[in-house]
This record gives sequence, structure tokens and C-alpha cells, in this order.
Amino acid sequence: MIYLDVLLLTNFLMAYAMLWAAGVLSGRQTRFLRMVGASVLAAASSLILFAPELSYPVQLVYKLVTAGLITWAAFGGRPVRAWLTAVCWYAGLNLLLAGLCMLVILQTGSPLLQTGNLVVYLRISPLILLLLAGACSLAVWGGMHLLNAPRGQEETAGIELELCGTAVRLRAALDTGCHLKDPVTCLPVLLVSYPDARSRLPAAACRFLDGWFAGQNPEEMPEGLTLRLIPCATAAGRSVLPGFSVRQIGLITSKGVLSLGRTAVAFTRQPFSGRYEALYGSDFL
Repeated sequence: MIYLDVLLLTNFLMAYAMLWAAGVLSGRQTRFLRMVGASVLAAASSLILFAPELSYPVQLVYKLVTAGLITWAAFGGRPVRAWLTAVCWYAGLNLLLAGLCMLVILQTGSPLLQTGNLVVYLRISPLILLLLAGACSLAVWGGMHLLNAPRGQEETAGIELELCGTAVRLRAALDTGCHLKDPVTCLPVLLVSYPDARSRLPAAACRFLDGWFAGQNPEEMPEGLTLRLIPCATAAGRSVLPGFSVRQIGLITSKGVLSLGRTAVAFTRQPFSGRYEALYGSDFL
């Protein structure tokens, strides 16, 4: 006997765990209510277990469409590459969970209870299912934590730049994946976290960046600022970052400021770790 309330609740909780892990692996962030809505959709999709048996192509299309809709509900569909990445991770994690369930069945000798339309209902305690889903999520969290562990040992460098006639000093860390280029000069660009560096920037620059990140398009640039649009490509897709040309960017040393010959900075709304306000690539210094 299959209890509908247990089926829906178990699938809801497992889907939430799988979506959270898929979001971590694909670099996507979303709101809590969207995650809840997507998990409800995933739980509802399991009800096809009670439908008349469909042809195999229809079953396969149903699984692909529901996986796409569930990840779309959780993370959105733009950019398309990021959405497809989330779909693949979500599907892969579900396959991993199914494999763990089959392993439990083989170890305990529990027989298969019911299958239908590519949905498998197993004679496993819902608590075991939830623990296995949690184990998948913890494995993802642990792997990402280990991969990010070296960030705690990053060394920072003092960077000074002149913006609107004001000297701005920032702490910058090396990021070997940072390869931003000024499209005008083709020189490497310093990437600055606007939330972290805002208190150190001139008021004119802050007003412009506040409007930019709020979705407003100023009719003209404030005096003393020259806009640079910096192309940026990440795992989440392509975008354009706001930036400014500057008189000079220098490395702060014990003997003074050493000019680096760089003439542009780009700004992102993404906060960094709190130990630094900017990132530079290996070709910057």
C-alpha cells in the first residue's frame, strides 16, 4: 500500500535537498520560496506513478520536461547554459540517489514494490530515503568546502588607484581565473567588489554604481569619470560589468607605490570574503 501523504512529503524533502546541491554545484543562488515551489512541483511530478502505463518515449519526455521545469522554477531559465548545467546536476544527483537506494535494496534484500512510468517506489523507510538524500547533499557540501579551503590562506596585496582625483586604497587577492581585459587598451583589469569597497570610493562613483546596479541608465557620466564596459564570462554566463578608466593603478610596497601601468577597474555587485575588496589575475602584476 502506498500512502499518498508520505509519498508527497518524502519527495518534497528529497527534491529540496537535490535542488540545493544542484544549485551549489552549478553556482546558482535563489530565494527560499522558489526552492519550496520547485520542490512542490517535483513532489507532484511523482504522481505519474498512479497513471496508466505510457509508452517509453512519452515517459522519457515526461522525465526530461519535468526536470527542466523543476530547475527552471528553482533557478530560472537564464542564462540558458547555466539552466542546462543545473538540469544536468539535478538529474545526476537523482541518479546517484537512485543508485544508493538500489544498494540498500541489494544489502537488505527488500523487494521492489511498484514501478510505473519511470517512477520507482521502493520498500524503503522514508527516513532512510531522506537520510540518503541528505548524504548526497552533504557529500556535495563537503566536496565544495574542501575545494574552497585554500581561500583561507590567500595573501593580499595593497593596491592604490586614483579615481575622480581621489586616491583609493584596496586590498586585493590573486585569482588565477580572473582574466578581465579592458576592451579599449586590452590591458588586464582589477575586479572590485562594490559592496565591500563602497565606503572607500568617491561619492560620484557611488552614485553612478548605485544607479547602474539598480537597473537605471544615467543620461551622462558624472564629472571626472569615464565609463568602461568590461566583458565578463563566468560559469553562469556572459555579462558586462561597469568600470572606470583611472589615471594609474599601483602596488603598495614598503618603498612606496609601484605603478603597474593598468588604467581601468571593473565593479561587481558580488561581495568577496571580507579579507579583501578586489581580485586580480596572474597577468595583472
